[in-house]
Amino acid sequence: MSKAIKWMNHVTAILGMMFLVFLVLDQFNPLMNFTDNRISRWLLAALCLAAIARSIMGWRRDGGNRGGNHEQLDE
Repeated sequence: MSKAIKWMNHVTAILGMMFLVFLVLDQFNPLMNFTDNRISRWLLAALCLAAIARSIMGWRRDGGNRGGNHEQLDE
């Protein structure tokens, strides 16, 4: 599972950075239409699926604990 988590981290980061670049390029040259074409829609769908899969893997790794670490601190 560790390799899958590392792989999903990279995929999610790469796709996220690609969309940030697309948004910046669209601001400078709207005629290029980076964010409103078929390839961008497929990449956006891949980003969404990668983020969902990464979240599910994180929840499974944490054992479904809500709120993160539940260790009690002695004061």
